[in-house]
Amino acid sequence: MHNFFKKNFWILLFLSLFLISCKNSSKNFKEVQFKDLKGPPLVIGILSQDSPKNVLDTFYPLKAFLENKLQKPIRIYIFKNFDKYYQKIQGKEIDILILDPASYCEIRWKTQKYIIPLVKPEGGEGEIRSVFVAKEGGSIEKIFDAINKRLALGDERSSFSYLIPVSMLKDVGLSLKDFKRVDRIENEHNIALFVLIGEYEVGALSESVANKYLKDGLKIIKRSEITPKFIVATRVDFQEKDKIKKLLLNQVDKKILQILNIKSFAPAEDRDFDYIRVLIRNFKGKDYIEYSKDTIKVAILPLYSPLTIYKKFDPLMRYLSKKTGYEFKLVIPKDFEEFIKIVSEGKVHFSYQNPYVYALIAKKYPLKVLVITVGEECEVNNVKKVCGGKAFRGVIIVRKDSSIGSVKDLRGKKIFIVSPYSAGGFLSQRLFLEKKGFNVYKDFRLVDAKRQEKVIIGVYRKEADAGFVREAALSVFSQEVDMTKIKVLAFTEYLPNWPFCAVNVDPALANKVKDLLIQIKNKEILKNLYIKGFSPVSDEDYRILKKLAE
Repeated sequence: MHNFFKKNFWILLFLSLFLISCKNSSKNFKEVQFKDLKGPPLVIGILSQDSPKNVLDTFYPLKAFLENKLQKPIRIYIFKNFDKYYQKIQGKEIDILILDPASYCEIRWKTQKYIIPLVKPEGGEGEIRSVFVAKEGGSIEKIFDAINKRLALGDERSSFSYLIPVSMLKDVGLSLKDFKRVDRIENEHNIALFVLIGEYEVGALSESVANKYLKDGLKIIKRSEITPKFIVATRVDFQEKDKIKKLLLNQVDKKILQILNIKSFAPAEDRDFDYIRVLIRNFKGKDYIEYSKDTIKVAILPLYSPLTIYKKFDPLMRYLSKKTGYEFKLVIPKDFEEFIKIVSEGKVHFSYQNPYVYALIAKKYPLKVLVITVGEECEVNNVKKVCGGKAFRGVIIVRKDSSIGSVKDLRGKKIFIVSPYSAGGFLSQRLFLEKKGFNVYKDFRLVDAKRQEKVIIGVYRKEADAGFVREAALSVFSQEVDMTKIKVLAFTEYLPNWPFCAVNVDPALANKVKDLLIQIKNKEILKNLYIKGFSPVSDEDYRILKKLAE
C-alpha cells in the first residue's frame, strides 16, 4: 500500500484538495442568513458519501423550492458519519432526512419507528443499480474473472457500494474470501478512480456514479436490480410533514427534478424497503424486519436473492392487500431449511414453494393447496419469456470438455445439487436416475450447493463433475456464465409446478385468496412473476410426492 501512495501522490493530493474545497463551500453555505423568511429554520439532514459540493449542487434547488412554499428558512447539513447523523436525529435537530435505504432501515429500528418515510424518487437516476466495475481493456469481463483480484467496496452501511454488492456476490456463489484483498473506501468516486489507476481490479458502487467514469475507461461488468437511490423521511412528530409530502408529490418544478436527475417523487411506504432489511439480517445478523400482529405473512421459498424475490412478488402482495383489506407482506427466509422450519411450525399464513418441499412439510403440518402455478421463466434468443405449463423438469449438466458422455459415466462422480429439498435441482433427477437403476445416495458424491446458480457456476468452474438444476435455470443465469461451455447430459422427470398454499389462516380468507389468484388479469403482476397464471388444483396432484416424502 505504501508504494501505491508514492506512485499516486499527485492524484491523492488532488483528491484531498478537492474534498477540502467542497467542505469549505459547504461551511460557507451553512452561514447564509435568511433575512426574508420567518420563524426558526427547518433542517434538512443529508447522509451521503458524495462530496459536499456535489450534494449541495444537487439539493440546493429543492431546498429553495421548499423555502418559497413554506415561507420558512431551511438549512442543509451534510453528514458522512452515521453515528453523528443519528445523534442529531435523537436530539430532534433534523426535520427532513435524506439518506440511503439501508441507513433508513437502521435508523427507523433504532428510533422505534419514530422515523417515517415520506417520498422516494422515481425514474432517471432516482432508481439506480449497484454495479461492479473494472477497467476497460483489462482481463475482467464477468464477475468470475475477478476471483483472487483486489476488490474495493464502500462503507458497510451503504446500500449501493456494500450491502447490495455483497448480496450480488452471494447470489452467484462468491464471497469476500474469494478475492485477494478487500478494502472499504469512503467515497464512491474514489472507488471508481482507484479502479481506473489500477490499485483495485474491481470495485462496487452505484451505477449513477459509475456512469460518470465510463468515458474515462471504466466498464460495468455486473448490475443489480434497481433500488431507490435515496429516501426522504421525517420524524413522526414533525408538524410540517404532510404539507411537505404534498409539495414534493405535486408541485416540484421540472427544472428541479432535472437537477436531481429524477422523473418524479412517489409516496414511500416502510414496506418498500423490507428486502433491504432481509439483506441486513442475512449479512449482518441484525433483524430490522417489522410485522404487525395483523400482517398476513406469505413465505417464499428462497430460490432467488431477496432483492429479486421482492421485485417478483411484492406487486402480488400489494394486489392481495388491495383486494382483501389486509396487509400482505413477504417473508423471505435465509435458506430452504429456515423456510421449512417456519412453515412447518405454522408461523406464516401462506406459503409458496416447490412441490417436493410442499410434500415434506405436509407430513408435519396440514397445508392446504390453493392453486398451482402455470408457466415458468425461460429465455429465448436472449429475451426473457414465459414457457411451459403446469409441469416442469430438471436437467443434468456437465462441461462440454468433460469426459462424461452419458449418464452411466456419472457413477462415482462429484455432483452439485441445489438442495435435498429441491424439486428441479434434485428430485426430478433422483426419479430419473432411480428408473435407470442408480441409488443416488450411494452411486454419486452429492454436494448441497444451496442455489441453482451455484450448481451451474460449480460445474463451469470445474468444482464438480456434473450438476442437477431446473431446466429453466439454464437460461435465467446465462448472463453470469458462458453457457457455450455447458451441455445438458440428460433431461429428467417432469413434476407438477409450484403450489401456493394456506398454512395458518382463516378458511374464508384462504378461499378469497384462492379466487383472487385464479382471477388475476393484471399483466404486470404476471410479468414480474414470469408465469402465465394460477390454476385450480387438488391434493391428488401431489399424491406421488407425498408418497416419496414418506
